[in-house]
Amino acid sequence: MLLPNPFTPNAPMVPQYFAGRIEEVVKIQAALNQTRHSKSQHILLTGERGIGKTSLALYARYIAESPNTVLDTDFKYATAYYTVERDQTLVDVCRGLTSRLLSSIDQSLARVCVDKLKNLKLHFAVNVPGIGELKVDPEKPPEVKARLYADFEKAIEEAWDQIKGEYNGILLILDEIHNLRSFDGAGSFFKVVSEAWAVDGYRNVMFAVIGLPNVPVEISKDDPSAPRVFSYVELQRMTNGECLDILHRCTESAGKKIEADAAQSIATWSGGFPYFLHQLGYDAFEKDNDGVIGTEDVSMGLRASLVQFERMFFGELYKSIEGQQKQKIVDFLANSYANPRAAGELSKTLKIKNVHQYLKPLEKDGIVEKFKSGYRLSSELLSVYVFARTTADSPATGSFESVTKYPSSTRDSEPSPDPAGLKKNIKSETGEKGPRK
Repeated sequence: MLLPNPFTPNAPMVPQYFAGRIEEVVKIQAALNQTRHSKSQHILLTGERGIGKTSLALYARYIAESPNTVLDTDFKYATAYYTVERDQTLVDVCRGLTSRLLSSIDQSLARVCVDKLKNLKLHFAVNVPGIGELKVDPEKPPEVKARLYADFEKAIEEAWDQIKGEYNGILLILDEIHNLRSFDGAGSFFKVVSEAWAVDGYRNVMFAVIGLPNVPVEISKDDPSAPRVFSYVELQRMTNGECLDILHRCTESAGKKIEADAAQSIATWSGGFPYFLHQLGYDAFEKDNDGVIGTEDVSMGLRASLVQFERMFFGELYKSIEGQQKQKIVDFLANSYANPRAAGELSKTLKIKNVHQYLKPLEKDGIVEKFKSGYRLSSELLSVYVFARTTADSPATGSFESVTKYPSSTRDSEPSPDPAGLKKNIKSETGEKGPRK
């Protein structure tokens, strides 16, 4: 029987394949344990795009919903998972979380909850398929913002009163919060609601909020004390060991094997980003025809992976500067994310006069950012993409053989904080002068 490809570059990781992130899982498990024992602890999970935030959030829901013998937990949470769509508001957040929560519990309990909520005359709608729908009270629409916090607070309290005999906590997961139309009111929303639950004795309810790295700053702009509501979990790139663990777990689940050098190639090229890891793994898996993924499969899969990376906004960004002085700057900075370069160094090294005339539009287009006293690409993920693109285009990487020849000390370490580590190995072993300009 032909087994499906276990790698999922276009969707969050299946919880059963989840690996690594031990420190982050421990923090989340501790918060769940605190809340389960009536000492609510809210989580704010942040990280760049493609870093695995949603996969970790789904894993948090997975371990919260039922006891886990491996983790030695007794959790039985009622959960709600809501993803904020672009331009939505806090009204949508309240509607989404409440509706998803009631949809996740036993129907008889959900029916009782809906009946109870009807008496609250909420300023946000609730829709529980197969149970019922609550429409917004149209009589006093100007009071929506003023009443929203209290309405949501009471709705969740009412739900807990009905379900606490069957569950030991409520987990409200709010993903992609950076998509909110405005953060006006967001900080005070979390602060006011969480404090009200604590005062009223509803300490078995917790938020898990997920977003981009700028979310804490945006929340604090609305209410400077709001960030203190949360325990922070900041996702960084995965370690080399975590990448290898995922690769072996996925391939074994599909009845295949992966050679050590092939796995190391994918782990290194991924830069520690789950999206890159899964795309490279997916394409190598598809190229394999003998049940053992080798370096040749990885090499053939690379170009297919780069086609997919082109479809992300990185491709459009890079194409907009190809063949220009800007491309020289971008290619050079791809090796320097952890070590931003001064404008003077860029000018001297790349032999570009008046380098600022190129840096300014690159900043404006979101490709380059100024960091401290130097310049770097706007994200680590973009750095890895440009590095992979320019290196893969060179004759020296027609085979992955050179990429996988690492000293033993490198194999057991974390991924380089900068792709330059990989670039250095390629240059030294192939004689390549650098990426094409």
